[in-house]
Amino acid sequence: MNWLITVDTQLFFFINHLPHVGFIDSFALFLSGIGEAGIVWFVIGAFLIFREESKDQRLFIPLGLTGGLAWSITELILKPLVARLRPSSALDVATVIGGFPLGYSFPSTHATFAFALVVILAYKEPKWKTGLFTLAFAIALSRIYLGHHYPIDVVFGGMLGWCIGMLVVRWYKEVSKKKKKRYNRKNETKRKRTSHPSH
Repeated sequence: MNWLITVDTQLFFFINHLPHVGFIDSFALFLSGIGEAGIVWFVIGAFLIFREESKDQRLFIPLGLTGGLAWSITELILKPLVARLRPSSALDVATVIGGFPLGYSFPSTHATFAFALVVILAYKEPKWKTGLFTLAFAIALSRIYLGHHYPIDVVFGGMLGWCIGMLVVRWYKEVSKKKKKRYNRKNETKRKRTSHPSH
């Protein structure tokens, strides 16, 4: 286990000690900011919902469920359980940008939110898949660059988020399939009654 922590720390320093210049720091802070509490993903989801008009406005259900699961699992269960100090607290030579974050480090809630909600949005809008995952990766990477998380925090958070997203998509597909079957049966019954009126 010690070797994993050593590799994790070395990789953290490699990313965290990349050249820090004003516009790169500002961009990383911007990415981290829009990823806070999944803000950017809910904004994209809202755009898709309003764009669809009356076609499918139920996207807020899997988005809300996914966001709730991601936050609960990371903030209420895993972080207190693992209680890993952030690199900004544990490493004296870490470069920290944007202030010292509160709470524990493992896993990254930003990364969990990003990859969980991206799975939902990519399911809804497959054409955006590459762009969405690129943005999720950039947000997750910004957390290391800013000195707020170790690489393992981000990698595990991303994997956890992906699993949460896939589970919710699977559930949502089943619910939608059952609803569609009920709708079809209802229409079929209505059609039969219309074609064979009682006398």
